[in-house]
Amino acid sequence: MKAIEAFEAYCDAWAKHDHVALAELFTEDGVFEASTLDAPVKGQKDLKSQLRIISNSHSNIETETRIAIETEKGAYIEGTYKANIVGAGGKIDGSPVRADFRYVATIEMQNGKISRLAEIYDSHPFYAEERQRVFAMNRRSPYWQGTVDAKCMEWSVYNNMFFPMVYSRAPYEDYAALMEGVTLWDVGLERQTQLKGPDALKFLDYLSSRDMSAMGSGDCRYALICDEAGLVLCDPVVLMPEEDLVWLSHGNTDLTLWARGIVLNSDWYVEVSEPDVAPLQVQGPDSIHVMNALCATPLDDLKNYKCTITEVAGQRTVVSRTGWSGGFGYEIYPYGSENAMALWNAILEAGKPFGIKVTGPIVHRAIERGVTDTDYYSGSNMNALEEVASHLVDLDKESDFIGKEALKKISEEGVKRHSVGLFIDGEVPRLEWHWPLRGGDGTEGIVRWAVHSFALDRSIGIAIVDVSIKVGDRVEVDHPGGTVSAEVTTIPFAPRGS
Repeated sequence: MKAIEAFEAYCDAWAKHDHVALAELFTEDGVFEASTLDAPVKGQKDLKSQLRIISNSHSNIETETRIAIETEKGAYIEGTYKANIVGAGGKIDGSPVRADFRYVATIEMQNGKISRLAEIYDSHPFYAEERQRVFAMNRRSPYWQGTVDAKCMEWSVYNNMFFPMVYSRAPYEDYAALMEGVTLWDVGLERQTQLKGPDALKFLDYLSSRDMSAMGSGDCRYALICDEAGLVLCDPVVLMPEEDLVWLSHGNTDLTLWARGIVLNSDWYVEVSEPDVAPLQVQGPDSIHVMNALCATPLDDLKNYKCTITEVAGQRTVVSRTGWSGGFGYEIYPYGSENAMALWNAILEAGKPFGIKVTGPIVHRAIERGVTDTDYYSGSNMNALEEVASHLVDLDKESDFIGKEALKKISEEGVKRHSVGLFIDGEVPRLEWHWPLRGGDGTEGIVRWAVHSFALDRSIGIAIVDVSIKVGDRVEVDHPGGTVSAEVTTIPFAPRGS
């Protein structure tokens, strides 16, 4: 096979997302270089992996060769590449996010196969936008500079802190890193409401709709916190690192002020505060190797929803087998942020052999697994019996909890709405706020989450709908791209390991 013929076969396989055919065009020790890669990719195994990730990041791929000059050992080619970036959600005007550019390629051949392919192109289309200056009227995470160095492009505001969301890669690259390797995520914005004292556990049980009375040192729980009307305030991960000490690692709500207000002038023997604890998440199947390289004690026996006090890179921390990925991973809670960037850099260094990537919340995977956030894009006036995790409402527990009587009344009168999954027709734009939904009988609902599912290769969503709407029903969804049909389904959408 001649060089130009090999490149044409390469372009054809690329458009078909056939990573096996792509890799087989190379020699066993073939090398692939590109402007958006941190380092050359070498060898059949790594070529198959990397070429699959990059090609699956794009859709509607078109290539055109403009100039091709064949030499004795290879070829020089100039052409154009056009494609949509999958999972980016589209622009505000509804048009897709695209990767369109001109490229120059150099090919070296050996025995009819590609021994080296180097592509040089303008990498700007791969980046969401040039980063804008942030006027810091909210707090920065102690890992802020690390996220900037990792080319974070978009932030939101969460718990009055900047929340790194989107980095300069196609979404599928981050998704693949989570599913196949290891990722580092700054969740310093995930604040801790600390309960300390003899009544810490009892007060936690009063705050939570879930029975927390059996928690002991080293335990973690997922919980729902409600107001007096039974409306969900947040859904924290609760940790009990030691006796008489509880951390509620909560979402975007003033939980510490809520708890302090309840304790103020009361008989509860508990101190409520926000400690200087800024978590990190290390998620993905290779996270165990990264953590064991850094921890003073091995984590092989640490079970899901358990935590332990240990040292990570020489810093005293609580490490838990929890996270927002719906899969294997850890959260690291250092006691203090004085050496935050030293911890961050140590994790990056330990993760280098495993290709660690700094990412934001990989919403695509979280939604596939039914992992949500009750206050992300709103609270929806959602009571705890309407939530995806409504099974965590223990109305029969002996102790009282805030919202118990209201939720009992809702249960007795009949819950009016429930959370369901959606298979949404067509590609979905980025969801910036709720989308209206209508059932066939005229009942209304709201779509709270919507993403492209890489596991299913289709659009999915999570909605709150009238209880009359059942699995298998068809509904209509209004989003910025128009009105589309959707099928109601169950949650989660994908098994844990898929």
